[in-house]
Amino acid sequence: MSVLVLVIQLVLCVFSLFLVAVVLLQSGKSAGLAGDIAGGAETFLGKAKAKSYEGKLKKLTKVAAIGIMVLAIALVLIQVYVLPHQSTPPPVSPGTEAVDDVSADEQAAE
Repeated sequence: MSVLVLVIQLVLCVFSLFLVAVVLLQSGKSAGLAGDIAGGAETFLGKAKAKSYEGKLKKLTKVAAIGIMVLAIALVLIQVYVLPHQSTPPPVSPGTEAVDDVSADEQAAE
């Protein structure tokens, strides 16, 4: 199961780097006052924007963000609920005590 955790962590790193790259490729939205005045043309011409380069980057940003969220939640659930149950030590039968590691030098000192 630790191999699955390693694979999820690697895919999560790839998605994170991809999200950073996609966000950095997008252009800024700081058009200022001119963008507010010309906003009416944006709604009319906005239909073709989904097919443009910016539209594709927006879609890829959403896909990468959702992928990161899903992978992060899956990783936490696996680490919290699945892995601890696999690494539990066997129960100690009644009447047996745990043996302490005591070196010969410590026994001689007593």
